[in-house]
Amino acid sequence: MTTGPAERRFPDASRRTYFAEERTLLAWWRCGIAAAAVALGVGAILPRLGDEPRARFVALGIGYGLLAVIFVIGGSLRERQSRRALAANGFAEVPGWAIVAVTAYLTVLVVLTVVALV
Repeated sequence: MTTGPAERRFPDASRRTYFAEERTLLAWWRCGIAAAAVALGVGAILPRLGDEPRARFVALGIGYGLLAVIFVIGGSLRERQSRRALAANGFAEVPGWAIVAVTAYLTVLVVLTVVALV
């Protein structure tokens, strides 16, 4: 009987592995900061530059702000889950539903941004 990645046991994690996990957390946070900057630009600055209706840009800004929160909180939760798995010599797989949900959200957000800018 074969086991999936989430069920396998691995040798003790080295310091390199823990440092890699920390770098991954910082990458999640950087993505959150970048999304927050886009939220500010799209939702607050862009509407002031033209005569376009403000509501759609504010809504997009809120969407990017929510994405920033997803990255910061989601990354922190993921780091905690991974660190526990490393301590137990295991692997914490990202749930498929989470990948699908974030991919769908990002896709909708990008499409709405392109539509708003056209």
